[in-house]
Amino acid sequence: MAGAARAPRRRRARGPLEGRGVTASRSPSVAVLIVTWNNGAELLLCLESLRRLDYPRERMEVVVLDNGSTDDTAARVGALFGRMRAEGWARLAGERSPRNLGAFGGRAEALRSVGPAAEFVLSLDDDVEVEPDALRALLDAMADPAVGVVGARIVYADAPDEVASAAGYLSRLTGTFRERAPEVRTACDFVSSCGCLIRRSAMDSVGGFERDYFTSHGDVDLCLKLGEAGFRVLYEPAAVIRHRVARGGTRTPERVYYGYRNKLLLLRRHLPPRGRLRVMLIYAFLWLPKTLGGSVLRHHGLRRAELRAILLGALDGALGRRGEARWFGR
Repeated sequence: MAGAARAPRRRRARGPLEGRGVTASRSPSVAVLIVTWNNGAELLLCLESLRRLDYPRERMEVVVLDNGSTDDTAARVGALFGRMRAEGWARLAGERSPRNLGAFGGRAEALRSVGPAAEFVLSLDDDVEVEPDALRALLDAMADPAVGVVGARIVYADAPDEVASAAGYLSRLTGTFRERAPEVRTACDFVSSCGCLIRRSAMDSVGGFERDYFTSHGDVDLCLKLGEAGFRVLYEPAAVIRHRVARGGTRTPERVYYGYRNKLLLLRRHLPPRGRLRVMLIYAFLWLPKTLGGSVLRHHGLRRAELRAILLGALDGALGRRGEARWFGR
C-alpha cells in the first residue's frame, strides 16, 4: 500500500438518496459485516459509529463474527446488542467461531449469516469508525448497477487529514501495486475491505471472499474477480471512514509472511500465463533481494524471524500454498 497522502477537503453534492423524501421503504437493505478478534474496546466504538449513521435502522442488519477471541469481546458485543435491540434495527447477529479463521476466512464465514434480504454488504474492520453520511455516499456511487464495489476514503483516526487507504491499482506488466487518493469518484482496480460497500448479487456471482488468503489481499482478490466478471470498482472520497491503525501497519513475522505469500498467490491467480512468468522472474531476481535488503536496513541488522518469514512467504507463494500457514501456531 502507498504511504499516507493528504486527504482532500471537498464538498459532496447531494446524491439520489439524500434530502427530503427519503424513507426506509425506498432505502436499500444493507448488511454490515465485521470480523473481530480480541478487540472489544475498539469494536464497541465501531458499533457506536453505526448508531450515528444517517440511514434507517430498519433497513440495516449488523453481523459480528467473533473470530475465536479469548477475552471478553463476545460478552461486550452481546451487552451492546442488548441495548440496541430496542432501536429498530432489522437484525443484530453475534456469531462465534471456535478458532481464528483469519480475516478473510472470518469474512467468508460471516457472510453465511447475512440475511437473504440484504442488497448490499458494508465490510468493516473492527477498529474503524464510520462518518454519519458515509453509507449514503457509498450507496450514491452504487446507482449504476454495473458497479460491484465502492471503497471509502480511509483516513487515520488520529490524523483525519491523512489518507490511509484509497484507490488501488495493479500493474499487469510488473506485478506491482500502488495507490492514489483522487479528489473525485474514480474507477480503480481494488479498494480495502476495512471500509467498502459490495453489491450482494455481484459478490455472490464471483464466490465472495476467498478463505485461502487467510489474512491480507483477500479484498484485492475480490475486487479483481469482480472486475474480471465485468463489474466496476470505484473509490468514493466523499465517504469517510476513520481507521485506528499504525502508519505502515503492524509488522510481525506472521503479517510479513502472509503479506508476501498472498501477493504472489494473487498474481498467480489473476495474471495470464505469459505475464505470470515475467512477473515471477521480476520478483525472484529484483523484488526478493530488495525486500531482504530492506529488512536489514530497516532494523539496522539481521532480524532472523523476519527474514525467515520473507523467504517462507516467497517460497509458499511461488508453490501456491494457501490457507493458514503451518509456520505460525495460534
